[in-house]
Amino acid sequence: MRARFLRDSSRVLLVLAAAPAVLAAQAQPARPSLDPAIDSVIAPIVARTVAAGLPADLLYAKAREGQVRRVPVDRIEATVRTLAQRIEVANAALAPNPSAQELRAATDALAHNVPEATLRNMRRAAANNSLAVPLGVLTALIARGVSVDQATVKVVDLLQRGALPRNFIALEERVTEDVLAGRRPDESLDLRLKGIIPNLPQSAATTDALQATSAPGKKRPR
Repeated sequence: MRARFLRDSSRVLLVLAAAPAVLAAQAQPARPSLDPAIDSVIAPIVARTVAAGLPADLLYAKAREGQVRRVPVDRIEATVRTLAQRIEVANAALAPNPSAQELRAATDALAHNVPEATLRNMRRAAANNSLAVPLGVLTALIARGVSVDQATVKVVDLLQRGALPRNFIALEERVTEDVLAGRRPDESLDLRLKGIIPNLPQSAATTDALQATSAPGKKRPR
């Protein structure tokens, strides 16, 4: 009995001793198989990103993409460094606690020349709601040919009017259909918004208020 107790105790001690190492391994970002030369040059960039409490999986994915495409190591390093800077900008703009999905979408938006100020405006307009879908749709609209200025203004306006993810997805789908059919992107965005905006929460509330003040026997506020 004593021998069994000692064996069990030893196993517990071994598990406890190994726990810090296991936790440390789990805290490290998943690392795809990278060429040692690439892994070496991006290591300092990854270390700074992790030290800042930001996800490094995007950096490894970008490095892996460059490796598969046989991009020179120095270009991979430059690309990963730029991406790390965008992650930092996105994190600051979407403070206080952006999700990994929001950061991923925000870095894509920044790569499509969306201003940092737009990210801040979107954060204020959305409050605590996720910006992953609105940011993704913003980037998709720009990729379809909508001008950055028009796309950013319209997306922020939609957020202020209480648009939901499904509204953004429907908008992107319709604009895509129009562009593929030959309609100009900016023209399509304006057209499709006319069918979406009146049904949004804030737009409906404004309409109801105007109708109430216009009802017989009620004075309009001056």
